[in-house]
Amino acid sequence: MTTRSGTNRFGTMARIAVLAALLLLATQPVHALPLTRPGPDAAQLVGFPGYPANELYEVTFIMIDGRNLVGDRDALWIEPGRYQVTVRSRVRRPPGMDWRNPRQRRDTDYNTIEIVAEAGKSYQILQQYIDDREPTRYITVLHRVYDTP
Repeated sequence: MTTRSGTNRFGTMARIAVLAALLLLATQPVHALPLTRPGPDAAQLVGFPGYPANELYEVTFIMIDGRNLVGDRDALWIEPGRYQVTVRSRVRRPPGMDWRNPRQRRDTDYNTIEIVAEAGKSYQILQQYIDDREPTRYITVLHRVYDTP
């Protein structure tokens, strides 16, 4: 059986814990993602279309400079600057990955690429399959840079 004083003590402790957590969050630096609106002062990252016949595959963007993006994004607009972009491959039935015995991905950087983005440019980023690359057979590549229409 809970007494009224026990309930108050628990309620007070819960309030203190919530306030401490909020204070901790408020003191942390806020780093905004470099996302922006489309326009001539922005750069565009594009992860499609893939070219499977040339062993180039679509990607979705999942992180910029170690900060997660919300949702799967196959294209986005960013402010000009230097960024480390992390992608998720959209390979279906990938070569080099036998369904019974998939090759392990021991490389940690197969899905990252550094981009120096300029305003008015679009950057097509894809994953490329390379048969003789061990242990990871995929690398993230800057396939094409072009003026944004």
